[in-house]
Amino acid sequence: MDDMMAAMFGGGGMGGGRGQQQRKRKGRDVGLALPVTLDDLYNGKVTEIPRKKQALCGTCKGRGTNKPGLDAKCSGCDGQGAKMVVRRMGPMIQQMQVACDTCNGTGMKVDPKDVCKACNGKRVEQVDAPLKAKVERGMEHNDRIPFRGEGDQSPDIDIPGDIVLVLQQVKHDKFVRDDNDLHIKQTIPLVQALCGFQFVVEHLDGRKLVVQGEKGQLIKPGDKKVVQGEGMPLRGSPGKFGDLIIEFNVEFPTRLQTGEVETLNGVLEHGPADTEYDAETAEVHYVNRTPLDEMRKELEKEDDDDDEAGGGGGGPGGVQCAQQ
Repeated sequence: MDDMMAAMFGGGGMGGGRGQQQRKRKGRDVGLALPVTLDDLYNGKVTEIPRKKQALCGTCKGRGTNKPGLDAKCSGCDGQGAKMVVRRMGPMIQQMQVACDTCNGTGMKVDPKDVCKACNGKRVEQVDAPLKAKVERGMEHNDRIPFRGEGDQSPDIDIPGDIVLVLQQVKHDKFVRDDNDLHIKQTIPLVQALCGFQFVVEHLDGRKLVVQGEKGQLIKPGDKKVVQGEGMPLRGSPGKFGDLIIEFNVEFPTRLQTGEVETLNGVLEHGPADTEYDAETAEVHYVNRTPLDEMRKELEKEDDDDDEAGGGGGGPGGVQCAQQ
């Protein structure tokens, strides 16, 4: 009968699993967010993260007692506080988990006078366990840095779990990363867009790059220029980099003096043409609309909508005259 129960349920101590190696118990893995800047990902960084973890008591080595030959772990349930029992219910056989009657569900069985004073029989303690993380050049947002076996220790597990740091890149105020490329936006005045530009870009490693346009090359709003080899370092490929992409915005002057207009017309050779118009053509002039004008226009529109909803002046309630 005992052999049959062991074959059905794998009951411990009843012959099941003899000669088979017991499966090792592993603790759970824990993920931790590690904020990093784009500068960190470009240059690389080594940082130490302060942390406390649960470890086996250094005094009793996780036994719960300092008395030689003793172990605070209950032998009846192997420290689990519960054990499996098999019960017959009529023609049925049921396996269930119940609290261990040897240790009253505590998982410990030791004389109070023999309990470890350092951990009070808990078998574990909190210790400082800082993590030294190396952020490699070219790593990306959501990349992971694993620390094998650095999870909490416990007498109830054989292998501690892993600690996994997940990189979380914070937003940069100037550069935007796109895979291995870097993007920036640069505003230049109209005169530089027409006559050539020069400006300095301070890179993520502190270098100052002088970006200079070719003479005679015109820049339009939205134009993009590529500086090869000045993007992010390629991870695993020393000496190789992505590109730096510059998107231009052109700042126009708000007004030109008469003399400046004439000068530009002469240089650009694109002044207003002398066109003859027929008698039916009317000359008009535009004005700049102010926010007050916009508000007045919206109010007039609302008044017109109210008049239409009222029946177009057909009397109270919008009643219209019937056709004869």
